[in-house]
Amino acid sequence: MSERRFTLLMKFLHFTNNGTSDKSNHPQPGLRKIYELFDALNTKFQSSFIPECEVSVDESLLLYKGRLAFKQYTPNKRSRFGVKFYQLCEARSGYIWSSFIYTGKDMPLWQEASKYSTTTNIVMTLIENLLGQGYCVTLDNFYTSPELSEILLSYRTDVYGTLRSQRRGIPQEIRSRNLKRGEIIGYQKCKMCVFKYMNKKPICMLSTIHTIYFVEQCKKKKKNNGDVEDIITKKT
Repeated sequence: MSERRFTLLMKFLHFTNNGTSDKSNHPQPGLRKIYELFDALNTKFQSSFIPECEVSVDESLLLYKGRLAFKQYTPNKRSRFGVKFYQLCEARSGYIWSSFIYTGKDMPLWQEASKYSTTTNIVMTLIENLLGQGYCVTLDNFYTSPELSEILLSYRTDVYGTLRSQRRGIPQEIRSRNLKRGEIIGYQKCKMCVFKYMNKKPICMLSTIHTIYFVEQCKKKKKNNGDVEDIITKKT
């Protein structure tokens, strides 16, 4: 295909009829040019595959440097400028089962969005169709919170991930207490466990499938001189 033909095809490629599209009544006005296509892809991804019990939620940045109202700048990403996607993927294969594009205030949100924080709404919007089926979702500290874990537990869904110590609902002692290396402090509420562990730096985590108890594991490591050394590690 010639460059000229490709340019013409791209120029006249449309997925929405501008004459019938009503911006004021559109469910997501920022995406009205591709909304039908993106929604169809999401539906197809979900109907074509049943993920295993371990799933993960995170964001992804698609490189784009053109003019766009909801273009994001993330300095620690490789692309830096682009379109931000929130995605739910199967942990083993990386299959993208559900996703939506950040467009500001008109983003699609969970049906009970007004009661909860933005990060909670993002996760609940992505995992809504998997609730009540025994899934376990892994998160990073941007999303993890006691609020979210309580909601997920009410829908028979487990969660674990790193945690920001200043989140609402975290015990004051976990926020303020200084630990020595190897020390751990934690609190349990029903299935939800919140703990802080000191390695090189303090690590806070929240889990509904782990406890604060550590088990020592011994691994063998062969040195350059042929001797074998025992390496003791700890695992929850």
